[in-house]
Amino acid sequence: MSLVVPSLDEGAELHETLRSVYSGSVVPAETIVVDDGGADGSCAALARGEWRDRGVLVHRIERSGVAAARNAGAGLAKSPYLVFLDAHCRLEEDCLARLGDALTARPDAVLAPAVRDFGGSAYGCGARLIDAELRVRWLPPRADGAFSPLPVAPGGCLALSRAAFDRLGGFGAFRELGLEDVDLSLRAWRAGVDVVAVPSARLAHRFRPQPPYRLGAASRAYNLARVALVHFDGRRREECLRKVIGTPRAAGVLVDAFTGDWEQHRDRLAATSSRTVEAFFDRFGDWR
Repeated sequence: MSLVVPSLDEGAELHETLRSVYSGSVVPAETIVVDDGGADGSCAALARGEWRDRGVLVHRIERSGVAAARNAGAGLAKSPYLVFLDAHCRLEEDCLARLGDALTARPDAVLAPAVRDFGGSAYGCGARLIDAELRVRWLPPRADGAFSPLPVAPGGCLALSRAAFDRLGGFGAFRELGLEDVDLSLRAWRAGVDVVAVPSARLAHRFRPQPPYRLGAASRAYNLARVALVHFDGRRREECLRKVIGTPRAAGVLVDAFTGDWEQHRDRLAATSSRTVEAFFDRFGDWR
């Protein structure tokens, strides 16, 4: 499998994440760290010593956001299986082995491992949408460890085959950070690609109120508007767009969103979808 790790000024977190990866019972065939325009030198340091010897590849891009960084890494990957991992995680010893087994069993699906917060003991495995801001609530993993369908695969760690990734068109055109995983999961549902829980694959993720870099105040609002325009109709779309109105620089955000390429993406999805968005909410529950 190819491991893709986007990173922006993650410092020691990046190196500790990679140490947990290479301490596992199965290690990636290749690891591609995408430096999303960082300035702290943490990615550049991977070109030396143990990481160079392990064949870790660092690919630097201009700062473009996590979705673009993941796509850039996937574009360089050689394996038929892709695992996307945030740069502030700790994998349990058999995490990648379990994901690898799941990829072999379900190459047609998007796979979500079980995740806990640093210092916590409760795991979540996938998530569901809970409101018009497209916030999510983590779902408990099945006690029997079996695969099960999910609404959303959170982007901190997810896995899928190259064929499924290409079929979905990769991650969407989103700004900085936020909702690219919701969009991917919605597109997967509509394309007939299941999102599946893998409770036996476990890791810890450092959830934090702010990343170690500055985010634009309007980025998530733009991403929310884009998801609403591409995927939703009627009242559901209106509810999301009303949430945008209360955010900083809302007028500019809405102008940018409405003048973008959302109609082409919406039309393309409508022409190729095998399942509807309404069926998604019928299956997994609505936020209303």
